[in-house]
Amino acid sequence: MWKNEESAQRQPLLGNEGEHGQKHEHDENFKGVKETGRKFNDIIFAFLFLIVVAAMIFVSVIGFSKGDPKRLIPSNEFVNKIENTSEYWFQDSVANLKRDWYIVASALVFSFILAIVWVQLMKWFTKVIIYMTLFLGIVAVIAIGFYFLSIGFQKHSSNLRILSYCLFGLGAILLVVVFFLRKKIALTAAMFTETCKGVNHNPGVIFVGILIFAIMAVFIAYWIAGFVYLYSIPASVTTKSVDPNLPPQFNTSLRNLMYFQVFAFFWVSAFLTAVFQVSVAGAIATWYFSRDVNGYGANTGSPVLKSLGRALTFHFGSLALGSLLLAIVQFLNFLLKLSKKTNQKNRLAVFIISCFQCCLGCVQRIIQFIDRFAYIYIAMHGDSFCGSAKNVFNLVSRNMFSAVVVDLLGEFVLFVGKLLGTAGSVALTVVTLQLTHRPLSPVTITVVAVGAYHIFSLFSQIVSVGVDTVMVCYLEDLERNKEGALYMDPELHRMLQDKASRNNGKSVNNTSK
Repeated sequence: MWKNEESAQRQPLLGNEGEHGQKHEHDENFKGVKETGRKFNDIIFAFLFLIVVAAMIFVSVIGFSKGDPKRLIPSNEFVNKIENTSEYWFQDSVANLKRDWYIVASALVFSFILAIVWVQLMKWFTKVIIYMTLFLGIVAVIAIGFYFLSIGFQKHSSNLRILSYCLFGLGAILLVVVFFLRKKIALTAAMFTETCKGVNHNPGVIFVGILIFAIMAVFIAYWIAGFVYLYSIPASVTTKSVDPNLPPQFNTSLRNLMYFQVFAFFWVSAFLTAVFQVSVAGAIATWYFSRDVNGYGANTGSPVLKSLGRALTFHFGSLALGSLLLAIVQFLNFLLKLSKKTNQKNRLAVFIISCFQCCLGCVQRIIQFIDRFAYIYIAMHGDSFCGSAKNVFNLVSRNMFSAVVVDLLGEFVLFVGKLLGTAGSVALTVVTLQLTHRPLSPVTITVVAVGAYHIFSLFSQIVSVGVDTVMVCYLEDLERNKEGALYMDPELHRMLQDKASRNNGKSVNNTSK
Protein backbone atom coordinates (compact mmCIF):
# COMPACT_ATOMS: atom_id res chain seq x y z
CA MET A 1 0.00 0.00 0.00
CA TRP A 2 1.26 3.47 -0.85
CA LYS A 3 2.24 5.34 2.31
CA ASN A 4 1.79 8.85 0.97
CA GLU A 5 0.71 11.79 3.11
CA GLU A 6 -0.70 13.68 0.15
CA SER A 7 -3.03 10.84 -0.81
CA ALA A 8 -4.07 10.48 2.83
CA GLN A 9 -4.76 14.18 3.34
CA ARG A 10 -6.27 14.79 -0.07
CA GLN A 11 -9.97 14.02 0.22
CA PRO A 12 -11.11 11.77 -2.63
CA LEU A 13 -13.90 13.20 -4.73
CA LEU A 14 -16.69 11.13 -3.28
CA GLY A 15 -20.23 12.30 -3.81
CA ASN A 16 -23.85 11.18 -3.84
CA GLU A 17 -23.12 8.89 -0.89
CA GLY A 18 -26.16 6.86 0.03
CA GLU A 19 -28.03 7.78 -3.13
CA HIS A 20 -26.76 4.87 -5.24
CA GLY A 21 -26.51 1.72 -3.15
CA GLN A 22 -24.45 0.84 -0.10
CA LYS A 23 -20.85 2.00 -0.19
CA HIS A 24 -17.95 -0.36 0.56
CA GLU A 25 -16.50 -0.28 4.06
CA HIS A 26 -12.85 -0.57 4.98
CA ASP A 27 -11.68 -4.20 5.13
CA GLU A 28 -8.03 -5.06 5.72
CA ASN A 29 -8.62 -8.62 4.49
CA PHE A 30 -10.05 -7.57 1.12
CA LYS A 31 -7.57 -8.54 -1.62
CA GLY A 32 -9.45 -7.56 -4.74
CA VAL A 33 -11.42 -10.77 -5.31
CA LYS A 34 -13.72 -12.86 -3.19
CA GLU A 35 -11.85 -16.14 -2.80
CA THR A 36 -14.48 -18.16 -0.89
CA GLY A 37 -18.24 -18.27 -0.50
CA ARG A 38 -19.12 -17.88 -4.17
CA LYS A 39 -22.36 -19.37 -5.51
CA PHE A 40 -23.57 -20.65 -8.87
CA ASN A 41 -25.70 -17.89 -10.40
CA ASP A 42 -27.99 -17.65 -13.44
CA ILE A 43 -27.95 -21.44 -13.83
CA ILE A 44 -30.88 -21.53 -16.27
CA PHE A 45 -28.84 -19.61 -18.84
CA ALA A 46 -25.96 -22.05 -18.43
CA PHE A 47 -28.25 -24.92 -19.40
CA LEU A 48 -29.75 -22.90 -22.26
CA PHE A 49 -26.25 -22.15 -23.60
CA LEU A 50 -25.28 -25.84 -23.49
CA ILE A 51 -28.49 -26.79 -25.31
CA VAL A 52 -27.77 -24.26 -28.08
CA VAL A 53 -24.18 -25.54 -28.44
CA ALA A 54 -25.46 -29.13 -28.67
CA ALA A 55 -28.05 -28.11 -31.28
CA MET A 56 -25.38 -26.29 -33.28
CA ILE A 57 -23.23 -29.44 -33.33
CA PHE A 58 -26.26 -31.52 -34.39
CA VAL A 59 -27.02 -29.16 -37.29
CA SER A 60 -23.36 -29.29 -38.35
CA VAL A 61 -23.50 -33.10 -38.37
CA ILE A 62 -26.49 -32.89 -40.71
CA GLY A 63 -24.44 -30.72 -43.03
CA PHE A 64 -21.39 -32.97 -42.88
CA SER A 65 -23.48 -36.06 -43.63
CA LYS A 66 -25.56 -34.63 -46.50
CA GLY A 67 -23.56 -31.73 -47.92
CA ASP A 68 -21.43 -31.76 -51.05
CA PRO A 69 -19.17 -28.66 -51.23
CA LYS A 70 -17.89 -29.72 -54.68
CA ARG A 71 -21.27 -28.67 -56.09
CA LEU A 72 -20.73 -25.08 -54.92
CA ILE A 73 -19.61 -23.47 -58.18
CA PRO A 74 -19.52 -19.68 -58.75
CA SER A 75 -22.23 -18.61 -61.19
CA ASN A 76 -19.68 -17.27 -63.68
CA GLU A 77 -18.29 -20.81 -64.01
CA PHE A 78 -21.58 -22.49 -64.89
CA VAL A 79 -21.45 -24.51 -68.10
CA ASN A 80 -24.39 -22.53 -69.47
CA LYS A 81 -23.79 -18.84 -68.82
CA ILE A 82 -26.74 -17.00 -67.33
CA GLU A 83 -27.38 -13.28 -67.62
CA ASN A 84 -28.82 -12.54 -64.21
CA THR A 85 -26.42 -13.76 -61.50
CA SER A 86 -27.68 -11.46 -58.73
CA GLU A 87 -29.81 -14.22 -57.23
CA TYR A 88 -26.68 -16.33 -56.82
CA TRP A 89 -24.71 -13.66 -54.91
CA PHE A 90 -24.69 -15.49 -51.57
CA GLN A 91 -24.02 -18.88 -53.16
CA ASP A 92 -21.16 -17.31 -55.11
CA SER A 93 -19.79 -15.85 -51.89
CA VAL A 94 -19.81 -19.21 -50.12
CA ALA A 95 -18.21 -20.86 -53.16
CA ASN A 96 -15.44 -18.25 -53.26
CA LEU A 97 -14.91 -18.62 -49.52
CA LYS A 98 -14.49 -22.38 -49.96
CA ARG A 99 -11.98 -21.79 -52.74
CA ASP A 100 -9.97 -19.12 -50.83
CA TRP A 101 -9.91 -20.87 -47.45
CA TYR A 102 -6.10 -21.11 -47.28
CA ILE A 103 -5.76 -17.38 -48.00
CA VAL A 104 -8.21 -16.63 -45.20
CA ALA A 105 -6.35 -18.95 -42.82
CA SER A 106 -2.98 -17.36 -43.64
CA ALA A 107 -4.34 -13.86 -43.11
CA LEU A 108 -5.81 -14.80 -39.73
CA VAL A 109 -2.54 -16.41 -38.60
CA PHE A 110 -0.79 -13.19 -39.61
CA SER A 111 -3.36 -11.23 -37.54
CA PHE A 112 -2.72 -13.44 -34.52
CA ILE A 113 1.06 -12.92 -34.66
CA LEU A 114 0.64 -9.19 -35.19
CA ALA A 115 -1.77 -8.92 -32.23
CA ILE A 116 0.66 -10.73 -29.91
CA VAL A 117 3.50 -8.42 -30.95
CA TRP A 118 1.28 -5.36 -30.51
CA VAL A 119 0.29 -6.30 -26.94
CA GLN A 120 3.87 -7.11 -25.96
CA LEU A 121 5.10 -3.78 -27.29
CA MET A 122 2.26 -2.05 -25.44
CA LYS A 123 3.53 -3.62 -22.20
CA TRP A 124 7.13 -2.56 -22.73
CA PHE A 125 6.79 0.84 -24.42
CA THR A 126 3.35 2.01 -23.37
CA LYS A 127 3.46 5.73 -24.15
CA VAL A 128 5.51 5.36 -27.34
CA ILE A 129 3.16 2.67 -28.68
CA ILE A 130 0.14 4.88 -27.97
CA TYR A 131 1.53 7.64 -30.17
CA MET A 132 2.77 5.20 -32.81
CA THR A 133 -0.57 3.41 -32.90
CA LEU A 134 -2.43 6.65 -33.49
CA PHE A 135 0.02 7.84 -36.16
CA LEU A 136 0.33 4.53 -38.01
CA GLY A 137 -3.40 3.94 -37.80
CA ILE A 138 -4.16 7.19 -39.60
CA VAL A 139 -1.41 6.63 -42.18
CA ALA A 140 -2.57 3.05 -42.83
CA VAL A 141 -6.20 4.08 -43.36
CA ILE A 142 -5.19 6.76 -45.86
CA ALA A 143 -2.71 4.45 -47.63
CA ILE A 144 -5.29 1.70 -48.03
CA GLY A 145 -7.70 4.31 -49.34
CA PHE A 146 -5.24 5.23 -52.11
CA TYR A 147 -4.69 1.53 -52.85
CA PHE A 148 -8.41 0.82 -53.25
CA LEU A 149 -8.78 4.01 -55.31
CA SER A 150 -6.11 2.87 -57.78
CA ILE A 151 -7.66 -0.59 -58.07
CA GLY A 152 -11.07 0.99 -58.53
CA PHE A 153 -9.87 3.02 -61.51
CA GLN A 154 -8.01 0.05 -62.99
CA LYS A 155 -11.00 -2.28 -62.74
CA HIS A 156 -13.61 0.46 -63.28
CA SER A 157 -15.21 -0.46 -59.96
CA SER A 158 -17.35 2.29 -58.46
CA ASN A 159 -17.70 0.30 -55.20
CA LEU A 160 -13.94 0.31 -54.61
CA ARG A 161 -13.75 4.02 -55.36
CA ILE A 162 -16.56 4.75 -52.91
CA LEU A 163 -14.78 2.60 -50.32
CA SER A 164 -11.56 4.59 -50.84
CA TYR A 165 -13.41 7.89 -50.35
CA CYS A 166 -14.90 6.53 -47.11
CA LEU A 167 -11.41 5.60 -45.92
CA PHE A 168 -10.15 9.11 -46.72
CA GLY A 169 -12.99 10.54 -44.69
CA LEU A 170 -12.26 8.18 -41.80
CA GLY A 171 -8.59 9.17 -41.84
CA ALA A 172 -9.53 12.85 -41.69
CA ILE A 173 -11.90 12.23 -38.79
CA LEU A 174 -9.24 10.31 -36.88
CA LEU A 175 -6.74 13.13 -37.45
CA VAL A 176 -9.17 15.74 -36.10
CA VAL A 177 -10.07 13.59 -33.09
CA VAL A 178 -6.42 13.03 -32.17
CA PHE A 179 -5.74 16.78 -32.45
CA PHE A 180 -8.55 17.77 -30.09
CA LEU A 181 -7.84 14.97 -27.60
CA ARG A 182 -4.07 15.47 -27.49
CA LYS A 183 -4.16 16.86 -23.93
CA LYS A 184 -5.83 13.70 -22.63
CA ILE A 185 -3.16 11.37 -23.96
CA ALA A 186 -1.06 11.88 -20.82
CA LEU A 187 -3.85 10.54 -18.58
CA THR A 188 -4.49 7.68 -20.97
CA ALA A 189 -0.80 6.78 -21.03
CA ALA A 190 -0.72 6.82 -17.22
CA MET A 191 -3.75 4.48 -17.02
CA PHE A 192 -2.22 2.16 -19.62
CA THR A 193 1.09 2.15 -17.75
CA GLU A 194 -0.65 1.25 -14.48
CA THR A 195 -2.56 -1.53 -16.22
CA CYS A 196 0.56 -2.90 -17.90
CA LYS A 197 2.21 -3.15 -14.47
CA GLY A 198 -0.53 -5.56 -13.48
CA VAL A 199 -0.19 -7.49 -16.74
CA ASN A 200 3.58 -7.76 -16.27
CA HIS A 201 3.00 -9.30 -12.84
CA ASN A 202 0.48 -11.74 -14.35
CA PRO A 203 2.25 -13.34 -17.34
CA GLY A 204 -0.43 -16.02 -17.35
CA VAL A 205 -2.76 -13.45 -18.94
CA ILE A 206 -1.01 -13.90 -22.29
CA PHE A 207 -1.21 -17.68 -21.91
CA VAL A 208 -4.95 -17.53 -21.24
CA GLY A 209 -5.33 -15.19 -24.21
CA ILE A 210 -3.59 -17.69 -26.49
CA LEU A 211 -5.70 -20.50 -25.01
CA ILE A 212 -8.97 -18.66 -25.64
CA PHE A 213 -7.78 -17.75 -29.14
CA ALA A 214 -6.95 -21.39 -29.88
CA ILE A 215 -10.40 -22.49 -28.71
CA MET A 216 -12.04 -19.75 -30.74
CA ALA A 217 -9.96 -20.62 -33.83
CA VAL A 218 -10.99 -24.28 -33.62
CA PHE A 219 -14.61 -23.25 -33.11
CA ILE A 220 -14.57 -20.85 -36.08
CA ALA A 221 -12.92 -23.43 -38.35
CA TYR A 222 -15.50 -26.04 -37.33
CA TRP A 223 -18.36 -23.58 -37.75
CA ILE A 224 -17.26 -22.43 -41.21
CA ALA A 225 -16.84 -26.02 -42.38
CA GLY A 226 -20.28 -26.94 -41.05
CA PHE A 227 -21.78 -23.84 -42.64
CA VAL A 228 -20.33 -24.64 -46.07
CA TYR A 229 -21.49 -28.27 -45.91
CA LEU A 230 -24.95 -27.20 -44.73
CA TYR A 231 -25.22 -24.72 -47.57
CA SER A 232 -24.19 -27.36 -50.14
CA ILE A 233 -26.84 -30.00 -49.36
CA PRO A 234 -28.29 -31.00 -52.78
CA ALA A 235 -31.99 -30.85 -53.53
CA SER A 236 -33.90 -34.11 -53.42
CA VAL A 237 -34.19 -34.09 -57.23
CA THR A 238 -31.12 -32.35 -58.59
CA THR A 239 -31.08 -30.54 -61.90
CA LYS A 240 -27.76 -32.22 -62.65
CA SER A 241 -29.56 -35.55 -62.89
CA VAL A 242 -31.87 -33.95 -65.46
CA ASP A 243 -29.42 -31.74 -67.34
CA PRO A 244 -25.74 -31.54 -66.27
CA ASN A 245 -25.38 -28.20 -68.04
CA LEU A 246 -27.85 -26.40 -65.76
CA PRO A 247 -26.80 -24.76 -62.46
CA PRO A 248 -26.86 -27.16 -59.49
CA GLN A 249 -29.85 -26.95 -57.15
CA PHE A 250 -29.70 -27.16 -53.38
CA ASN A 251 -32.02 -27.93 -50.48
CA THR A 252 -33.36 -24.49 -49.56
CA SER A 253 -35.35 -25.75 -46.56
CA LEU A 254 -32.27 -27.15 -44.84
CA ARG A 255 -30.35 -24.03 -45.77
CA ASN A 256 -32.64 -22.10 -43.43
CA LEU A 257 -30.88 -23.81 -40.54
CA MET A 258 -27.97 -21.50 -41.24
CA TYR A 259 -29.84 -18.73 -39.40
CA PHE A 260 -29.67 -20.77 -36.21
CA GLN A 261 -25.99 -21.46 -36.85
CA VAL A 262 -25.29 -17.75 -37.19
CA PHE A 263 -27.04 -17.02 -33.88
CA ALA A 264 -25.10 -19.81 -32.18
CA PHE A 265 -21.87 -18.40 -33.62
CA PHE A 266 -22.56 -14.98 -32.12
CA TRP A 267 -23.43 -16.44 -28.72
CA VAL A 268 -20.43 -18.77 -28.46
CA SER A 269 -18.03 -16.06 -29.64
CA ALA A 270 -19.42 -13.56 -27.12
CA PHE A 271 -19.24 -16.18 -24.36
CA LEU A 272 -15.58 -16.98 -25.03
CA THR A 273 -14.78 -13.27 -24.99
CA ALA A 274 -16.64 -12.94 -21.68
CA VAL A 275 -14.60 -15.76 -20.16
CA PHE A 276 -11.41 -13.99 -21.17
CA GLN A 277 -12.62 -10.65 -19.79
CA VAL A 278 -13.44 -12.17 -16.41
CA SER A 279 -10.05 -13.90 -16.31
CA VAL A 280 -8.20 -10.65 -17.00
CA ALA A 281 -10.33 -8.67 -14.54
CA GLY A 282 -9.72 -11.18 -11.74
CA ALA A 283 -5.97 -11.12 -12.30
CA ILE A 284 -5.72 -7.30 -12.39
CA ALA A 285 -7.97 -6.85 -9.35
CA THR A 286 -5.88 -9.34 -7.35
CA TRP A 287 -2.71 -7.47 -8.30
CA TYR A 288 -4.19 -4.06 -7.48
CA PHE A 289 -5.15 -4.93 -3.89
CA SER A 290 -2.15 -7.16 -3.20
CA ARG A 291 0.77 -4.84 -3.86
CA ASP A 292 2.91 -2.55 -1.78
CA VAL A 293 5.50 0.14 -2.49
CA ASN A 294 7.92 -2.58 -3.62
CA GLY A 295 5.52 -4.03 -6.19
CA TYR A 296 3.55 -7.26 -6.21
CA GLY A 297 3.81 -8.49 -2.63
CA ALA A 298 1.23 -11.26 -2.36
CA ASN A 299 1.74 -14.99 -2.74
CA THR A 300 -1.42 -15.62 -4.72
CA GLY A 301 -0.37 -18.38 -7.10
CA SER A 302 -1.78 -17.70 -10.56
CA PRO A 303 -4.67 -15.21 -10.22
CA VAL A 304 -5.60 -15.42 -13.90
CA LEU A 305 -5.95 -19.22 -13.84
CA LYS A 306 -8.01 -19.03 -10.65
CA SER A 307 -10.23 -16.44 -12.26
CA LEU A 308 -10.54 -18.60 -15.38
CA GLY A 309 -11.62 -21.54 -13.24
CA ARG A 310 -14.29 -19.45 -11.49
CA ALA A 311 -15.53 -18.14 -14.87
CA LEU A 312 -16.08 -21.69 -16.14
CA THR A 313 -17.77 -22.90 -12.96
CA PHE A 314 -19.48 -20.45 -10.61
CA HIS A 315 -20.06 -17.74 -13.23
CA PHE A 316 -20.81 -19.90 -16.28
CA GLY A 317 -24.50 -18.95 -16.22
CA SER A 318 -23.85 -15.24 -15.61
CA LEU A 319 -21.47 -15.05 -18.56
CA ALA A 320 -23.96 -16.96 -20.71
CA LEU A 321 -26.63 -14.36 -19.85
CA GLY A 322 -24.40 -11.39 -20.61
CA SER A 323 -23.20 -12.88 -23.90
CA LEU A 324 -26.78 -13.84 -24.85
CA LEU A 325 -27.89 -10.20 -24.70
CA LEU A 326 -25.07 -9.22 -27.03
CA ALA A 327 -25.69 -12.17 -29.39
CA ILE A 328 -29.37 -11.27 -29.80
CA VAL A 329 -28.53 -7.74 -30.92
CA GLN A 330 -25.78 -8.98 -33.26
CA PHE A 331 -28.14 -11.53 -34.79
CA LEU A 332 -30.83 -8.92 -35.38
CA ASN A 333 -28.26 -6.72 -37.08
CA PHE A 334 -27.26 -9.68 -39.27
CA LEU A 335 -30.88 -10.16 -40.36
CA LEU A 336 -31.14 -6.47 -41.18
CA LYS A 337 -28.01 -6.69 -43.33
CA LEU A 338 -29.49 -9.59 -45.30
CA SER A 339 -32.76 -7.73 -45.70
CA LYS A 340 -30.89 -4.64 -46.88
CA LYS A 341 -29.00 -6.70 -49.44
CA THR A 342 -32.17 -8.23 -50.89
CA ASN A 343 -33.96 -4.85 -51.05
CA GLN A 344 -31.22 -2.76 -52.64
CA LYS A 345 -33.51 -1.47 -55.38
CA ASN A 346 -36.06 -0.17 -52.85
CA ARG A 347 -34.52 3.05 -51.53
CA LEU A 348 -37.21 3.60 -48.91
CA ALA A 349 -36.68 0.10 -47.50
CA VAL A 350 -32.91 0.62 -47.48
CA PHE A 351 -33.35 3.91 -45.61
CA ILE A 352 -35.64 2.38 -42.98
CA ILE A 353 -33.35 -0.61 -42.50
CA SER A 354 -30.34 1.69 -42.16
CA CYS A 355 -32.15 3.62 -39.40
CA PHE A 356 -32.85 0.39 -37.54
CA GLN A 357 -29.21 -0.63 -37.96
CA CYS A 358 -28.08 2.67 -36.47
CA CYS A 359 -30.35 2.16 -33.46
CA LEU A 360 -29.18 -1.42 -33.02
CA GLY A 361 -25.57 -0.28 -33.23
CA CYS A 362 -26.18 2.11 -30.31
CA VAL A 363 -27.90 -0.65 -28.32
CA GLN A 364 -24.99 -3.01 -29.02
CA ARG A 365 -22.45 -0.48 -27.73
CA ILE A 366 -24.50 0.03 -24.56
CA ILE A 367 -24.76 -3.72 -23.95
CA GLN A 368 -21.01 -4.16 -24.51
CA PHE A 369 -20.34 -1.36 -22.02
CA ILE A 370 -22.67 -2.89 -19.41
CA ASP A 371 -21.29 -6.39 -20.01
CA ARG A 372 -17.68 -5.32 -19.50
CA PHE A 373 -18.23 -3.61 -16.16
CA ALA A 374 -20.59 -6.33 -14.99
CA TYR A 375 -17.94 -8.96 -15.79
CA ILE A 376 -15.36 -6.98 -13.79
CA TYR A 377 -17.62 -6.95 -10.74
CA ILE A 378 -18.43 -10.64 -11.22
CA ALA A 379 -14.71 -11.42 -11.22
CA MET A 380 -14.19 -9.39 -8.05
CA HIS A 381 -17.27 -10.22 -5.95
CA GLY A 382 -19.00 -13.19 -7.60
CA ASP A 383 -22.51 -11.70 -7.80
CA SER A 384 -25.07 -12.59 -10.49
CA PHE A 385 -24.97 -10.75 -13.80
CA CYS A 386 -27.84 -8.37 -13.05
CA GLY A 387 -26.65 -7.82 -9.48
CA SER A 388 -23.11 -7.10 -10.65
CA ALA A 389 -24.27 -4.65 -13.32
CA LYS A 390 -26.36 -2.79 -10.73
CA ASN A 391 -23.64 -2.74 -8.07
CA VAL A 392 -20.80 -1.61 -10.33
CA PHE A 393 -22.79 1.29 -11.76
CA ASN A 394 -23.88 2.27 -8.28
CA LEU A 395 -20.19 2.34 -7.37
CA VAL A 396 -19.40 4.58 -10.35
CA SER A 397 -22.35 6.87 -9.59
CA ARG A 398 -21.45 7.23 -5.91
CA ASN A 399 -17.98 8.43 -6.78
CA MET A 400 -18.94 10.84 -9.55
CA PHE A 401 -16.45 9.32 -11.96
CA SER A 402 -18.84 8.60 -14.82
CA ALA A 403 -17.24 11.29 -16.97
CA VAL A 404 -13.75 9.94 -16.30
CA VAL A 405 -14.68 6.36 -17.21
CA VAL A 406 -16.45 7.31 -20.42
CA ASP A 407 -14.08 10.11 -21.39
CA LEU A 408 -10.78 8.22 -21.34
CA LEU A 409 -8.91 8.11 -24.60
CA GLY A 410 -7.95 4.49 -24.09
CA GLU A 411 -10.81 2.98 -26.06
CA PHE A 412 -10.04 5.23 -28.97
CA VAL A 413 -6.36 4.27 -28.94
CA LEU A 414 -7.21 0.58 -28.85
CA PHE A 415 -9.79 1.04 -31.59
CA VAL A 416 -7.17 2.62 -33.85
CA GLY A 417 -4.82 -0.26 -33.03
CA LYS A 418 -7.48 -2.80 -33.95
CA LEU A 419 -8.23 -0.85 -37.11
CA LEU A 420 -4.54 -0.81 -38.01
CA GLY A 421 -4.16 -4.58 -37.51
CA THR A 422 -7.35 -5.32 -39.42
CA ALA A 423 -6.29 -3.05 -42.27
CA GLY A 424 -2.95 -4.84 -42.51
CA SER A 425 -4.63 -8.24 -42.68
CA VAL A 426 -7.12 -7.08 -45.31
CA ALA A 427 -4.33 -5.52 -47.37
CA LEU A 428 -2.40 -8.81 -47.27
CA THR A 429 -5.53 -10.66 -48.42
CA VAL A 430 -6.22 -8.26 -51.29
CA VAL A 431 -2.61 -8.40 -52.50
CA THR A 432 -2.61 -12.21 -52.32
CA LEU A 433 -5.85 -12.46 -54.29
CA GLN A 434 -4.46 -10.16 -56.94
CA LEU A 435 -1.13 -11.96 -57.20
CA THR A 436 -2.95 -15.29 -57.62
CA HIS A 437 -5.29 -13.71 -60.22
CA ARG A 438 -8.40 -14.45 -58.18
CA PRO A 439 -11.47 -12.20 -58.04
CA LEU A 440 -11.80 -9.91 -55.02
CA SER A 441 -14.60 -11.82 -53.33
CA PRO A 442 -16.46 -9.52 -50.87
CA VAL A 443 -17.17 -12.44 -48.52
CA THR A 444 -13.53 -13.56 -48.44
CA ILE A 445 -12.39 -10.02 -47.63
CA THR A 446 -15.20 -9.59 -45.09
CA VAL A 447 -14.38 -12.86 -43.30
CA VAL A 448 -10.72 -11.81 -43.05
CA ALA A 449 -11.68 -8.34 -41.82
CA VAL A 450 -14.13 -9.65 -39.22
CA GLY A 451 -11.77 -12.42 -38.12
CA ALA A 452 -8.77 -10.08 -37.82
CA TYR A 453 -10.81 -7.50 -35.95
CA HIS A 454 -12.03 -10.15 -33.50
CA ILE A 455 -8.46 -11.37 -32.96
CA PHE A 456 -7.23 -7.87 -32.20
CA SER A 457 -10.32 -7.23 -30.08
CA LEU A 458 -9.60 -10.35 -28.04
CA PHE A 459 -6.02 -9.36 -27.26
CA SER A 460 -6.88 -5.69 -26.77
CA GLN A 461 -9.16 -6.89 -23.96
CA ILE A 462 -5.97 -7.42 -21.95
CA VAL A 463 -5.45 -3.66 -21.89
CA SER A 464 -9.01 -2.33 -22.16
CA VAL A 465 -10.48 -4.62 -19.52
CA GLY A 466 -7.37 -4.05 -17.42
CA VAL A 467 -7.86 -0.28 -17.57
CA ASP A 468 -11.52 -0.56 -16.60
CA THR A 469 -10.62 -2.99 -13.81
CA VAL A 470 -8.03 -0.56 -12.44
CA MET A 471 -10.71 2.15 -12.49
CA VAL A 472 -13.26 -0.01 -10.65
CA CYS A 473 -10.60 -1.06 -8.14
CA TYR A 474 -9.64 2.59 -7.67
CA LEU A 475 -13.23 3.52 -6.89
CA GLU A 476 -13.46 0.74 -4.31
CA ASP A 477 -10.07 1.84 -3.01
CA LEU A 478 -11.42 5.36 -2.50
CA GLU A 479 -14.37 4.06 -0.50
CA ARG A 480 -12.51 1.44 1.52
CA ASN A 481 -9.33 3.40 2.25
CA LYS A 482 -10.23 7.07 1.97
CA GLU A 483 -9.20 7.59 5.60
CA GLY A 484 -5.73 6.19 4.96
CA ALA A 485 -3.25 5.42 2.22
CA LEU A 486 -4.49 4.21 -1.16
CA TYR A 487 -3.22 1.36 -3.29
CA MET A 488 -3.30 3.56 -6.40
CA ASP A 489 -0.08 5.15 -7.63
CA PRO A 490 0.01 8.66 -6.04
CA GLU A 491 0.72 10.50 -9.30
CA LEU A 492 -2.09 8.74 -11.17
CA HIS A 493 -4.38 9.37 -8.18
CA ARG A 494 -3.59 13.09 -8.45
CA MET A 495 -4.24 13.13 -12.21
CA LEU A 496 -7.59 11.36 -11.81
CA GLN A 497 -8.65 13.68 -9.00
CA ASP A 498 -7.71 16.74 -11.06
CA LYS A 499 -9.66 15.36 -14.00
CA ALA A 500 -12.70 14.69 -11.80
CA SER A 501 -12.39 18.16 -10.23
CA ARG A 502 -12.51 19.82 -13.65
CA ASN A 503 -15.48 17.72 -14.74
CA ASN A 504 -17.27 18.38 -11.47
CA GLY A 505 -16.55 22.10 -11.76
CA LYS A 506 -17.92 22.18 -15.30
CA SER A 507 -21.09 20.37 -14.29
CA VAL A 508 -21.63 22.73 -11.37
CA ASN A 509 -21.12 25.80 -13.58
CA ASN A 510 -23.50 24.44 -16.19
CA THR A 511 -26.11 23.81 -13.51
CA SER A 512 -25.78 27.32 -12.10
CA LYS A 513 -26.26 28.78 -15.54
